Amino acid sequence: MPCYNDGQYIMEAIDSVRQQTYKDWELIIVDDGSDDEETIRIIDSIQDENIKIYHTNHLHPAGARNYGIERANGIYILPVDSDDKIEKTYMEKAVKKIESNDKIGVVYCEADLFGEKTGKWQLPQYSFDKMLLDNIVFVTALFYKKDWESVGGFNTNMEAGMEDYDFWLGILELGKEIYQIPEILFHYRIKPVSRTTGFQSDYIQIQKVYRQIYDNHKHFYKIHQEDYDKILRDALIEQIAIRSKYEKQFEKIERYYRIPIVRKVLKKLI
Repeated sequence: MPCYNDGQYIMEAIDSVRQQTYKDWELIIVDDGSDDEETIRIIDSIQDENIKIYHTNHLHPAGARNYGIERANGIYILPVDSDDKIEKTYMEKAVKKIESNDKIGVVYCEADLFGEKTGKWQLPQYSFDKMLLDNIVFVTALFYKKDWESVGGFNTNMEAGMEDYDFWLGILELGKEIYQIPEILFHYRIKPVSRTTGFQSDYIQIQKVYRQIYDNHKHFYKIHQEDYDKILRDALIEQIAIRSKYEKQFEKIERYYRIPIVRKVLKKLI
């Protein structure tokens, strides 16, 4: 559990771990250079034999996760950010599933949103084809520590994020599969401002990051080149259709706007 100045949220995250029906767990908190007094006070006050606390100096999320995982004693790893929460049966159900099939290397679930926005997180259902094109698996997913070691951990060179996508592709490269539990067991907090919101608003940065991910996994994409080409073609056709739909709607609005009474009403509304 990496933490940077998340004192106002971290106890909710910790309590969601403490409430797990799966009892054989340890929680490793990595305080990555917090300078907020409330955060420091709360972390210093934690007294629990199942919780270990380490302090690092601005390793950022990927580096802090790697630092904590390296010191973990368990067979399985489940990253949980310090501002999110998990349902009490998540660990139990994820462990049961990963142990049921040797081919499975990652288990995650459905999720909902809370905080600035609420409702179900409308991520696509998992498929290998979708993962070739984009990340649909959040970081709070169960995997083997040995696979983390084989992949080389989370890539700390992903300056704008998406290190989780890079990591999942590494797990798939090992020949492992990803399974999604068809149940909401993870709660993702939406903040007014976050690293994700900043990333999503900069398309140049998005292009750069996805190019880096492709370069990191060239061999994997080469193996699946035919499938990847088809998926890209389908995605392009879909985007063309969406753009055409919105252009037609905009043309209708423009025509209505030329009508004086409509233009007058719209100006008042705006």
